[in-house]
Amino acid sequence: MNATLQQQLASTPGLRARFDEPMAAHTTYKVGGPAAAFVEVHSPDALVRLLALLAAAAVPWLVLGNGSNALFADRGYSGAVLHLGQGFDHVAVARDAGGPGTHRLSAGAALSVTRLLRFVKDEQLSGVEFLGGIPGTVGGAVRMNAGTAAGEVSATLEAAELTNAGGASWVPAAALGLRYRHSELPEGSVVTAARFAVRDADPDMRQRLDAVLAYRKATQPLQAPSCGSVFANPPGDHAGRLIEAAGLKGHTVGGAQVSEQHANWIINRGGASAADVHALIALCRRTVFERFGVELHHEVQLLGDWEVTA
Repeated sequence: MNATLQQQLASTPGLRARFDEPMAAHTTYKVGGPAAAFVEVHSPDALVRLLALLAAAAVPWLVLGNGSNALFADRGYSGAVLHLGQGFDHVAVARDAGGPGTHRLSAGAALSVTRLLRFVKDEQLSGVEFLGGIPGTVGGAVRMNAGTAAGEVSATLEAAELTNAGGASWVPAAALGLRYRHSELPEGSVVTAARFAVRDADPDMRQRLDAVLAYRKATQPLQAPSCGSVFANPPGDHAGRLIEAAGLKGHTVGGAQVSEQHANWIINRGGASAADVHALIALCRRTVFERFGVELHHEVQLLGDWEVTA
């Protein structure tokens, strides 16, 4: 990244840029080398300006929320990592916007899923509680069509606000190419907000949400750095069951381990490198395929400058 662009990023209002920033400090895995630039974006206007600057300089970029679904290479990333800040951290509800008892929930992309669920719980709204226990931000949830066995984003998302170097516009959910843990966003676009259709909650909603969170806390290794579930569940089966049946539960490579509590989680026991985690991902995929003929696909995003991919 040239000095001129660095100066532009450092002097643009609404941006806070750091250079050669270790990505281990910004991901829940606590691994990953330096990004050429890590840019916090605090207003919509600043984001448009930033995207225009990066496009003009032909610098690659990606967006990072709270880093809960990201594995950055030890070599780092030669482009810019964008992190949406306070100007994108908001939530509100327009009651009866879709008719009596049907409401519109609007949230900024930087809002954490945890805060979104706290809001709907306090406001007695139902429609997104399936996200209970999922880490990350609203923007990441839309981009990955996040979900659980109880539902996924595509079932309740009305529209997403997408921002590019030309400005922002609202795009209907049907045009986002949402499918299992995937979306097809236009190139050069950033999810900056989302609108969900929600309804009045029944009296038991709070108890159900609390039960979901308690179950996840009891069955998942939340005390160790990780990305959550590593692999998408194959049709009719569970990735964790297959990995455990393949004899890999508890297996370690360096400081990384297939969790003894939940085999679809790979944790950083301390001192792990991205290469350690990557090696375990590859081992799980290879062994499960050899044993059962099932190809596992990782949900975690491999980001940065990798020599190989799992």
